[in-house]
Amino acid sequence: MIAAAALALLAAAAEAASAAPPAPPAVSSAAAIAGIRVSRKNVFDLSVPGENLWPFRIADRIHVITRERVIRRELLFAPGDRWDALKAIESERNLRANYAFRKVEIDRVPRPDGRVDAVVRTQDSWTTNPQLSIGTEGGQSFMSYGLEEGNLLGYGKSVGYTHSRNGTKHTDAYSYGDPRFLGTRLGLDTGFARTQDGDQESVALARPFYSLETPRAVSMAWSNSAAIGTEYRDAAEYSKYLEHRRVVDAAYGLRLNNDRWFVQRLEAGWYEEHAAFTPTGESPGTLPGTLPADRDLSGPTVGYTWVQPRYVKETYIDRMERVEDFNLGNELRVRTGSMGKWSASDRDRWIFNASDRQGLSLGPGRFALASVQVSGRLRRGVWENGLATADLNLFWKNYLWSRERTLVAHVEAAQGRNLDRENQIVLGGNTGLRGYKNDAFVGGRSVLMNLEDRFFFPGEWLHLVRFGGATFVESGSVVPEGSGFSPARFKSDVGAGLRAASTRSASGGVVRLDLAYALDSGPGRSRWVISIRGGQAFSLFNSASGRVNASPASRL
Repeated sequence: MIAAAALALLAAAAEAASAAPPAPPAVSSAAAIAGIRVSRKNVFDLSVPGENLWPFRIADRIHVITRERVIRRELLFAPGDRWDALKAIESERNLRANYAFRKVEIDRVPRPDGRVDAVVRTQDSWTTNPQLSIGTEGGQSFMSYGLEEGNLLGYGKSVGYTHSRNGTKHTDAYSYGDPRFLGTRLGLDTGFARTQDGDQESVALARPFYSLETPRAVSMAWSNSAAIGTEYRDAAEYSKYLEHRRVVDAAYGLRLNNDRWFVQRLEAGWYEEHAAFTPTGESPGTLPGTLPADRDLSGPTVGYTWVQPRYVKETYIDRMERVEDFNLGNELRVRTGSMGKWSASDRDRWIFNASDRQGLSLGPGRFALASVQVSGRLRRGVWENGLATADLNLFWKNYLWSRERTLVAHVEAAQGRNLDRENQIVLGGNTGLRGYKNDAFVGGRSVLMNLEDRFFFPGEWLHLVRFGGATFVESGSVVPEGSGFSPARFKSDVGAGLRAASTRSASGGVVRLDLAYALDSGPGRSRWVISIRGGQAFSLFNSASGRVNASPASRL
């Protein structure tokens, strides 16, 4: 039913898009750009009443503001070009995605000679962040501390260290990122983590399709990890095993056409995955029949993508105050590959991953997003690790007693087919059912429904933080593969909470304190659960199946 609703929205939105007003006039008829002016503000604007205080002045002196040449090199237009609203929007999106800005705006200012000036306005966020996080979610406590710099010397590079504890597990993680490695369009991301189970390393180097008109892209990624895998039953650890995983993923992509309102791309690449599982003595140990089978996948891949750009900028959706970018146009992505013995795979298989996402405008501040996805492996016509998901999200901004609020409705469904043993579809306190313990319900099929009223208090407190709140009701069910859903199998909860967001931080993310009450019985004695955590309680796409290692999607 949920998949049908998502597909119906996809079809309706596609039909609406086809009947939408024509694209804006050709760029060649727009005014020419005479010059580009860049206006940069530090973390605190001393011209704003209340911000010209000594702590804020010291903070501005300590913080190295993003360098002007860093901003200019992300712009997709230059003096002499015709003004192009789409390129201005894309430039804004690139700056928001790759750098730690609180605000980014690009406007045109008419000149007496008929030309225009492009004016780029940015305001930095605070990027030197001591990390300290203590909280609880779904009956499990966590703590982390560390230090992160997200704009090293004003060049947009990031470096960080974090020590975290979650239950009995602890991790020391180091990271380095550079969106313009060696001054090129290549973005570099590296990470190293040390846990009691083993080390985890990753390196990714990519030159993505940073613009709708980018003719080619390339991506290379390598990761190697050793970790304890855990199977859960009734919110308790049922069986454990040691998992070693190594992945190599490379791809090269080309744009196929010159239609900027219906962009088509083709890619070819190579994918390798080695997964090995061994028993462990860590409690409760590896129970008989629970050890996953080793896998070796290796072979060429091909992919196809189309993008219909209809981007909108919204605030107070998943974050407070910060601008978030959503594409209400259609995005189709398909990737498949032959993993055969001839290319060092352990068996002859085909892998595939196909997704389609569509938005629909319902008025100012009101829109819907739908997504469907299918992934898995095929061996002699038999599914392996098959997963089909469907998601539907509705956002409805309005006012209550002169206070801004956003109603969010989220519905998702997931269907597994012969899932690998290390993959589980899970619902609980950490995956969208806040009234229950983490990992409370495990199976092969799931349905989740969340309705949340997010409201926001006016004003910025101490020029540092904004506050809000939420009330929510949610219900979900997980059943074994092949089983059906029934009303008795659904678990529901209600609750309310407070929200806070730092207006000067790099992420602008939300910290939430929720108190939820389980309307149905579940693991644990108490039906009251308190959560203190960063981020929203459910993902817009695939909360319950987020732990499933799906077949690789396009990275370009």
